[in-house]
Amino acid sequence: MPLAAHAVIDTVATWWRDRMQISAELEEIGRLSYEDLEEVASDCGMTALQLVDVIKAGPHGSDEMLALMKALNIDPDAVREFNPRNFREMQVACARCGSKSECRSHLADGSIAGQYRDYCENADVMNALRAQPMMLSE
Repeated sequence: MPLAAHAVIDTVATWWRDRMQISAELEEIGRLSYEDLEEVASDCGMTALQLVDVIKAGPHGSDEMLALMKALNIDPDAVREFNPRNFREMQVACARCGSKSECRSHLADGSIAGQYRDYCENADVMNALRAQPMMLSE
C-alpha cells in the first residue's frame, strides 16, 4: 500500500477514535444528575455548559491555542504553571470557537501572527502574555 494511503487511513482511524471517545464521554456525562454535572464542571473550573462544549470539541479541541502560543513565542507551560485558571479559560474559549477553519488556515500558511486579532477570542490575553517576558519561550 502506498505511503499516502497509510497516512489517510491513520487520519481516518484517529478521527474515528476521537469521535468514539467523545461519544463515550458525552454518554457518561449524560448519566449524571445536573447537580453532579455542575459539581464536576466546577471541579474543572468551568460551567456545566462549558464542560459539555469542551467534551464535544474532543481531545484536540484547543490545539489551535497551543499552536498560536508557539507562533507568538509564548511558552504554554509557563502560562499553565503561573496562571492555570487563565490557561483553562483560554482552552475553553478555543474549544468553543467558531473560527477554527480560519485559524487553522492561518496557522498552516504562517500568517497567524498578523491575523489572529481579527477573530480570536483569546487575542487580548495573548497580547497581554506577549508583554510578560516570563511567559515567553526562550
